[in-house]
Amino acid sequence: MRKYLWSIMVAFLLVGCSSTGENKFSASYVKAHVIPKQTTKAQVQAIYGVPDDQSADSGGEVRWEYKVGGNLSTAASLASYIPGAGAVSSALGMASTASDATDSASKASAKMSGNTEYRSDFLVITFGSDGIVDRWHM
Repeated sequence: MRKYLWSIMVAFLLVGCSSTGENKFSASYVKAHVIPKQTTKAQVQAIYGVPDDQSADSGGEVRWEYKVGGNLSTAASLASYIPGAGAVSSALGMASTASDATDSASKASAKMSGNTEYRSDFLVITFGSDGIVDRWHM
């Protein structure tokens, strides 16, 4: 029972931290913070953290992909492999599910209020060989 309560507390803490502030996956937020030919890899990482996936081509372009709740899902699956970390894995899984529910509720609320701001569940940022943002898409 004690582990269960601890798991719930961690889940609420993680969801609370992840749901504050602006929606980082809205077009207006990305336009204001990820500026082609200006924003660096370090600045993107400071905003979005470590990418959920990344690739590079032979021309030196680097592509970073971010998914809504991607880091929580990854952490939950990794924690499940650590002996004795079942409660942490469970809490992270609950936080990921709660984050998804928050996103769905936010989209439903925007739809009801007539807010047409574009939001996405993913963001792809492409950097040139100089480490500066070349382009992005959602």
